[in-house]
Amino acid sequence: MNMESITQETDILTKNLEKKIVLRGIKKAILGTILAFSDLLILYFSFAIVSYLKYDGEFIRNLFYLKDIPSLYLISFIFILSFLFNKLYSFKTYLFWDEMKNIIKASFFSLIILLLFSFLNKVYYSRFVVIYGITLFVLLDMPFRYIYRKILYKLNIFKTNVLIIGAGEMGKIISDKIKAHTFTTYNIVGFLDDDEAKIGKKINDNYKVLGKTKDIDKILSQKNIDEIIIAIPTAKRETISKIISHLEGKVRRIKFIPDMYGLITFSTDIQDFDGVMTISASQGLLNPINRILKRVFDIIGGLIGGIFLIPLTIYVWIKIKLEDKGPVFFTQKRIGQNGKDIHILKFRSMIVDAEKVLFEMMEKDPKIKEEYLTHKKLKNDPRITKIGKFLRKTSLDEFPQFINVLKGNMSIVGPRPYLHREIPDMKESYYSIIKVKPGITGMWQVSGRNDLDFEERLKLDEYYVRNWSLWLDIIIILKTIKAVLDKKGAY
Repeated sequence: MNMESITQETDILTKNLEKKIVLRGIKKAILGTILAFSDLLILYFSFAIVSYLKYDGEFIRNLFYLKDIPSLYLISFIFILSFLFNKLYSFKTYLFWDEMKNIIKASFFSLIILLLFSFLNKVYYSRFVVIYGITLFVLLDMPFRYIYRKILYKLNIFKTNVLIIGAGEMGKIISDKIKAHTFTTYNIVGFLDDDEAKIGKKINDNYKVLGKTKDIDKILSQKNIDEIIIAIPTAKRETISKIISHLEGKVRRIKFIPDMYGLITFSTDIQDFDGVMTISASQGLLNPINRILKRVFDIIGGLIGGIFLIPLTIYVWIKIKLEDKGPVFFTQKRIGQNGKDIHILKFRSMIVDAEKVLFEMMEKDPKIKEEYLTHKKLKNDPRITKIGKFLRKTSLDEFPQFINVLKGNMSIVGPRPYLHREIPDMKESYYSIIKVKPGITGMWQVSGRNDLDFEERLKLDEYYVRNWSLWLDIIIILKTIKAVLDKKGAY
């Protein structure tokens, strides 16, 4: 292909891109306007509900005559402006957790501005109705927005078509993440890879490798591509730079994954240092204030968990006594913070003397030994009791560890509490992981649970230690609830 043909093809792709950007912008404006009106309706409804609960009166009258809040026009203006500022009508291709975070930030900011304005202007209002109304709004708006995006995606009204360059391990990971999080609106069109053996094959049983990197212009002219993700973290800088330069002006957005997967994320700051990009990953738990905050969070969570533990213990005690009359609880020595010994508490889910039986099984069967050494667990473990299968499937066997949390030797969220015999296999990861308290749940629990091998668990635990934030803990707890309800990866 000569230079003139290449220039003509580039011009066509650029013009097509400009049209797509304009059309997408119009679509986002329409859908965003619908979303903004929906937000206001949910806000007014929330105020009406709280006003009805606080004061006697007809619900419908409260809905249309809200005398307990400042001007509806003022509230509408503040909320819409705050939501616009936090880009909550821009349909960003991020995860639902990020949307949640932005809703909370925007709503809190709106509340502060509203209270300040009302105080300065001596406007009458009910603080109860305003504060609890906004709280209820946040709780209602989150699921509404999730459902709204899901409907738009399902009905093919709003999707972001993405092409992934690189069908290797990272490409597979990214496609798995996209498949699990349709809230991003990402729709994978396919892959490109320079490995001849992969051409035409499907990645993760869903997405076809459409061609090589050199075929990219042909693919762009044939397919409606909005974004491209370059998933070749081991590629040289020159290669990545060449691909990005070639794609500029041909797609709406280009993203690439650097060779830092698992090292940085939530607490990462990207800064422009006089033309040089610097990436900093601050370890939040080194800050004493953050450690106090996490401890307060653990105590509150531990008390809530302890309340549920009482009736659960009675139920498990009855079931265990009916099955084998053994002890209800099981204690085991694990590695705590700074390498200190801790004794974790669980509901007993295995036969008595399970450790002794395990070593006997490994001596007799090499396959069992290999499986245990790889995963540190057995998928079809004959030592598990009938009630134990239920407890493990639902993760209820971990509930007594709320006592460990209240005692202060564990956290609700943290790395896995490792066994002492696993220290040699942990290698250098050991020194990073023991910097914090082990947790009842963690990154390993919400990223595949027991389906992950030992090395992957270590990486996820290091990831958590490097990137701790209170928001990350909240996300992990929410993901844990989902993983337990889905009963995925538990055995």
